[in-house]
Amino acid sequence: MGRYIFTRVAQGVITLWLISLAVFFVLRLGGGNPIEYMLPEDATALDEQLLVEAYGFDKPIAYQYWLYNKKLMRGDLGDAMGWDKRPTVDVVLERLPASLHLGGAALIFAIVIGVTVGAVSASKPDSMFDRVGKVLAISAQSMPIFWVGLLLILLFSVYLGWLPSAGAVEGLALKRLVLPGLSLGFFLVASHMRITRSTMLEVLESDYIKMVRAKGLPPRIVLWKHAFKNASIPVFTLFFVNFAGLISGAVITETIFNWPGVGRLLVESLILRDYPTTQAVIFFSAAFILCVNIFVDVMYAWLDPRIRVAN
Repeated sequence: MGRYIFTRVAQGVITLWLISLAVFFVLRLGGGNPIEYMLPEDATALDEQLLVEAYGFDKPIAYQYWLYNKKLMRGDLGDAMGWDKRPTVDVVLERLPASLHLGGAALIFAIVIGVTVGAVSASKPDSMFDRVGKVLAISAQSMPIFWVGLLLILLFSVYLGWLPSAGAVEGLALKRLVLPGLSLGFFLVASHMRITRSTMLEVLESDYIKMVRAKGLPPRIVLWKHAFKNASIPVFTLFFVNFAGLISGAVITETIFNWPGVGRLLVESLILRDYPTTQAVIFFSAAFILCVNIFVDVMYAWLDPRIRVAN
């Protein structure tokens, strides 16, 4: 087991290094000149030259990457460019709680609706409820996140006036979390519904479930206590994978709803050509996704020894 964990961690470190390498060179080769965004309109050529030298952009790109790796080994991801000169680690950690709130709300919505509808649909295959559930799953996967967000704003903010359409001004109040959480979680409803329905259909046809039914237990006890318990591993695996993706990938939702999270920080840093902040956001996102995937793999290997033997 120890060897398997070491192998997965080593693979994760190599993957993270390759990601940092790709992001570093892509930004500098095709990301534009950040100095142009930092200089005022009345700046002279000398001002531009001094700023280029201050940030080390006059050095060869390979040497810049060498310096970046030296700082990275010390846990230093550099300082943000522009008006915010703070370390990029502090900037990302400042935005992380907002992304955690948003991702948690979206997953709660997706799990409650998706798992419930998927389990009930599996218990009543080809019924009217099952057909409605299939339509809901197809709709959730077909509608883009930005389109769902705009529809929610139009309905609940513009027409009804029940909920605010932005979440950055007055903090992370629950009222401001509803619309972005629904918008982001609506797409995940389909995935949780489909995985729950497919696994539950398989479990409900097993012999031990037939034996439980033969004992005369109520259908809800059979469905939730016995069947769902044995079909929950894929559901929880999907939960961890989606959670990692939501924390790092809610760029569109955070931009539409003006949500002060990591995804919006990535958009802002790209617009300003803030190389260190962009690299820090992508590095943290990739590290978070890799850690969650490694955790899921280790959990599977602990539950099923055949996995670590095969690897």
